[in-house]
Amino acid sequence: MKRTGRVILRILAAIGIATAVLLVAAVVLTSLPSVRQKVLERATTMLSEKLGTRVSISRADISILRGSVMLYDIEIDDQQHRKMLQIEQLSANLRLRPLLSKRIVVEKAEIDGMNALLTKKTESQPANYQFVIDAFKKDKKPAATETEKKKKKKKLSIDVSHAKLNNIHVKYDIYDLRLASADYQTDGNKQLSVSIDSLKAAWTAQRKKGKVSCRAAVGKLNVAQQGTSYNAELGGLNYITDNHKPRKNAQHPKRGFFDLGHLNIVADMSINIDPTKKDTLKAVITQCKATDKTTGIDLRNLKTQIAYTKGTLKLQNTELQQGDTKLVIANADLQLPNKKEAKPLAYSTGLIKGRVVLKDIARTFAPVLANFTIPLHLNVSMSGNENGISFRNIRVINSNKNLQISAKGGISHLKEKHLIDIHFNVATLYAKNHITEKIIRQFKVKKLMMRQLRNLGNLHYRGNVQILWRKEKFEGLLRTAAGNLNFNFTLDENNKYVSGRANSTNLALGRVMELEKLGVIDASADFKFDISKARTAAIRKQKGGKLPIGTVNAVVNDCSYHGVHLRNLSADILSDGAEATGNVMKHGRIRDLFFSFTFTDTDDMHKVKITHPGIKFHPLSEKNQKQREERRKQKKLEKEQRKLEKQQKKLEKEQQKQQNKKDENPAEKKKKKFLFF
Repeated sequence: MKRTGRVILRILAAIGIATAVLLVAAVVLTSLPSVRQKVLERATTMLSEKLGTRVSISRADISILRGSVMLYDIEIDDQQHRKMLQIEQLSANLRLRPLLSKRIVVEKAEIDGMNALLTKKTESQPANYQFVIDAFKKDKKPAATETEKKKKKKKLSIDVSHAKLNNIHVKYDIYDLRLASADYQTDGNKQLSVSIDSLKAAWTAQRKKGKVSCRAAVGKLNVAQQGTSYNAELGGLNYITDNHKPRKNAQHPKRGFFDLGHLNIVADMSINIDPTKKDTLKAVITQCKATDKTTGIDLRNLKTQIAYTKGTLKLQNTELQQGDTKLVIANADLQLPNKKEAKPLAYSTGLIKGRVVLKDIARTFAPVLANFTIPLHLNVSMSGNENGISFRNIRVINSNKNLQISAKGGISHLKEKHLIDIHFNVATLYAKNHITEKIIRQFKVKKLMMRQLRNLGNLHYRGNVQILWRKEKFEGLLRTAAGNLNFNFTLDENNKYVSGRANSTNLALGRVMELEKLGVIDASADFKFDISKARTAAIRKQKGGKLPIGTVNAVVNDCSYHGVHLRNLSADILSDGAEATGNVMKHGRIRDLFFSFTFTDTDDMHKVKITHPGIKFHPLSEKNQKQREERRKQKKLEKEQRKLEKQQKKLEKEQQKQQNKKDENPAEKKKKKFLFF
């Protein structure tokens, strides 16, 4: 037994000595430049043959004791003989012991200085790097038997603890990406962390109206694993577009600054990501800020819960703040477009509610709202697709509840601006008098007839609003303290006119215009006013004044003046901005009564001047003369007929009297005589 033990020890000692000698020999051989060069040449030759293209590595440093490999100046061409990949230096530190169990454990891998040219011109053509993927793709083998499966050796596994990239430049078709540095690490519990510094991308997008240069940059990105979820902190995100054309509002000051061809958005955000559920990615945006000082985007905070499954995004408990506007969206679904599956863009939301200050979207979309600081409380639901939006259950109310709006509506033809149609059906609009005046004063427009508006009192409106390409239409019923008014009018932005029609059966016009002698009227009117700044400015420069410039043609069915009812009146008013001249006519069958009036200020209507009263007789046509003669003849015949009827009645009365005398007897006659004498 002792001899056997000594033999075993000697064998083990021999094996140990042999292993040591081999290791020393390997270290010595790999330290020799000539040996390293031959190994390197052999490796590059095999790799070139495998890929079928040129592969070059200028130098390699290998240290078995340290388990390190360093390669310098790596170059790989694509099959069109272009330099597809260039790496200045690639290094890796390996653990040797795990290699015995077919495990490659990389303690640290680093690439410093890399340029890559990747292309894929069309969907039908393969990418220029596809041959590399194909070369290392394993051929499929027949299914293994149970015995073979048991005998199957353990697969080779790779475990990287720390990886680092420095000075990376990648071109992929239209995209140009540059990375200053990226760091990837895992700890003993397999919890990873990733940090990226200065990632930049540039590309040119082809859109309908031409090419747009786009740039995106990330200042800092940190990702840390926490259990099965990940926390990402994104800082200094910058997205820039430039279509090399003037902004859309360059010659149109009424338009907002928002222009997809000119963006410069800076953002920071925090995201928690949970990828544990199969086929579903969950994320929570805990904080997001985004600004674009030029366009007026001021997203002070965004929070939401996201679930992504097979092209569909579901959002829950979304909160966003743009300036002082704060909105909460209970839920929303977004179907992303997919050409292969013929799925269009579609979305819908649950209830959206919050506090809205219209000033917050003024610079972005509507400069006319720049002074609109009245806070409004909003409730609405919406849905739509890439060509339209539908709004439901719209309700707007202010803090004092003296402004209330209930409506529904939508937008169609979003892709075709000349066909765009924005329409709203207003079920109810209630505005107390002082809030109406306050709203108008939010806008930088000429304030006309404000006293008349004040005299209308509280307003109740029901009707429709439609906004088309360079045209706006309004119609409905306006109920006021001074009576009801039906109206429809159109703002023609092409020709710069506002025109329409209004009618009422019970409007207290005297009360509205402060004319004490004029009472309630039943009338209708057509009107047209000039809203062209160029034309009106030229007229006002010549004549001055502060009246609207235009015409009004009215028909008064009934009105009261000094308590006397007047019917069948017509009135035509022409205003040149400085003075309004009107002509009123009372129509009759034979003659018309008429007069003229003038005024220079709608706030002083009691100073109206009445001029040129007169009577106008209607000239009779031949037809009218014949009708008149026929009426005269008819009247004469009717008169003669009445005369004959009167004579006939008198004759019948005399005959009746004579008959009564004959019917009396002598005794009755004597009795009558006795009574009388």
